[in-house]
Amino acid sequence: VTLLAPIFLFGLLAIGLPIWLHRVSSDNPNRQFFSSSMFLEPGEPQRVLAKQLQYLLLLALRIGVLVLLALAFAGLVLQRTGVATEGESSAFHLIVLDTSLSMSHGRRWDRALVEARAIINGLGTTDFVQLVSAGRTTQTIAESSSDKGSIIRALGVVEPGLFRIDYGELMDSVDGLLREVELPTVLHIITDAQEISLPARFADLAPRIPLELQIYNVATLDDQNWSVDGMLYLPEAGELTVRVGGFNTEPVEKQLILRLNSQQIARQQIVIEPNELVRATFRNLDLAVGSNRVSVGFEVRDELEIDDQRFLVLDRPVPLPVLLVGNNPQRHDMLFLESALETLDQRSFRVERTRPLSIRDRDLNLYAFVVITDVGSLGPDETDLLADYMETGGSVLMALDEGATGLERVPLGGQMLQAFSQLGEITGPGYAVVGAMDRSHPGLQSIDELRSAKFFRYVNVTPQPSDQVLIRLDNGSPLLVESGWGSGRLLLFTSSLDREWNDLPVQPVFVPFIAGLGSYLSGNIGLISEARLGSSLTSGTLGIQDGQIFDPQGDRVLGIGGKGDEVLVDQVGFYEVVSGGATQLIAINLDPAESNLTIMDSATLGGWRDLGSGAEEQRVISGTEKIDAQPVGLWPWIVTMLLIIVLIESWAGNYYLNVRRGVSV
Repeated sequence: VTLLAPIFLFGLLAIGLPIWLHRVSSDNPNRQFFSSSMFLEPGEPQRVLAKQLQYLLLLALRIGVLVLLALAFAGLVLQRTGVATEGESSAFHLIVLDTSLSMSHGRRWDRALVEARAIINGLGTTDFVQLVSAGRTTQTIAESSSDKGSIIRALGVVEPGLFRIDYGELMDSVDGLLREVELPTVLHIITDAQEISLPARFADLAPRIPLELQIYNVATLDDQNWSVDGMLYLPEAGELTVRVGGFNTEPVEKQLILRLNSQQIARQQIVIEPNELVRATFRNLDLAVGSNRVSVGFEVRDELEIDDQRFLVLDRPVPLPVLLVGNNPQRHDMLFLESALETLDQRSFRVERTRPLSIRDRDLNLYAFVVITDVGSLGPDETDLLADYMETGGSVLMALDEGATGLERVPLGGQMLQAFSQLGEITGPGYAVVGAMDRSHPGLQSIDELRSAKFFRYVNVTPQPSDQVLIRLDNGSPLLVESGWGSGRLLLFTSSLDREWNDLPVQPVFVPFIAGLGSYLSGNIGLISEARLGSSLTSGTLGIQDGQIFDPQGDRVLGIGGKGDEVLVDQVGFYEVVSGGATQLIAINLDPAESNLTIMDSATLGGWRDLGSGAEEQRVISGTEKIDAQPVGLWPWIVTMLLIIVLIESWAGNYYLNVRRGVSV
């Protein structure tokens, strides 16, 4: 027996109050003085004794009320101990249910629930059990308890998800859950033993603490699955290539259905060989202007239906006009730029050429951005027109060519020009290469291998304090500088855009380089059409300032108002982002690796189980031992006794007072 709050035992001091009151009231206030007791008749001793017994009973009842009140508040509990024989020791059981996508196949989940119920029903009366699910993250479904019924009921709220499981990450999470557990521990993992879920190192499967490891494989060797593995669209040819795979299967014929904007437009019959990827091609897709929803799936679904379909967003953009300004028709800079801009498959541009003097005849606000191939060819009037264009939000890319060698400052940008630098000829030994590059800049995030270009000539400039140098040569000279100008953007390239001063235009990186700068200058940088399941969509990744996001069911999941807003992508299909009156589609697909249902071999599975063999030392019980059960609170009994005594005290007190007043009872 123990007390939860022994400080309330000081309430027992209140016992002195009824003792004092009863002592005072025991004196008879009705005393009469007689000259001789001879005038009094002899009394009955029995009545005097009865009154004393009534007095003591009432006192005892009142003392009992105070004692029970003090014990009730002090939290009197009974700490039981018992004797456990071998095999009956108290243990902690952690049941982990694999809720990855592959557990949805066939009857795997039903078999997993049967295993879980069997484990729970087989536990001892003194065992504790906790239930967790493991998918993208590890989540506690039911806290540690010895109540088997509540744990079994909690199984009804668990179901497989859409994500993969990594067994190495699972074991790390389990170690965190078991770190404070002092009882002998048994870890039960109910899974389909998917081979693709193994970590890179087998050692990552080892538990960090001693425990007994039990693994229950609910998959069968004859489980089969087919999936749409991926899609690739070639805009130049208008072809959509679909990759389909089969796992642990026999040769089978499948009908593929192609849907464009929810309408079936084509079908194709293919033969899928066992454990191989097969490609099917759909031609002549008639895309509508804007974003198009494309989905390809099997006509007849298999036992894992959710990977039988895949989604893709195809954009047919409205060509954006771009103005190329050049003064020397003999140079090839305009040809290189025009070819690069018109071969982009992510953003279509319609290129128009003009001379510097003809800028005044153009409405610059109609163009997505303007490219000046030689800033030295601009006169004062053209410079003012471009300045007004950028003040209202326009974007300009300028290059420093031969015409800039006699200038002191760069028009528009205002940077000081230093001495003209010539490292060598195209065939000479001297050249510079790209050194530092700001890959965090939106226009340069997808640029690789820019260091393969050789720069033989450039104009050394001194950036303004507010300028941002995006690319430097290996000698520290600026190569690409960004300047803020009103609401617009100004990029300054300190070398030429043809082969006269460098060989960048003939490098494979030239087209992606121009694509990145063009997307940034046209304001379409950051637009994405596909995201990974389990990733987050934010205003930064979407390239918008405000808007709303709708999930594939059409429910609004977020109204974006700032950079901190984000949405967890937890459904497959098409998410819609509505911003500024425009709708952007984002396709979400499953991880294709989860479709591979191949299970790990018996040696690997047995080796994993053996990693928990050190727990036997923890569970060995020699002879008998005492085990502690949960303490039993005695307050219900105390309160019951208190009510009974209060009733008796009330009756006894009323009876005693009536006798004291001389009332016949």
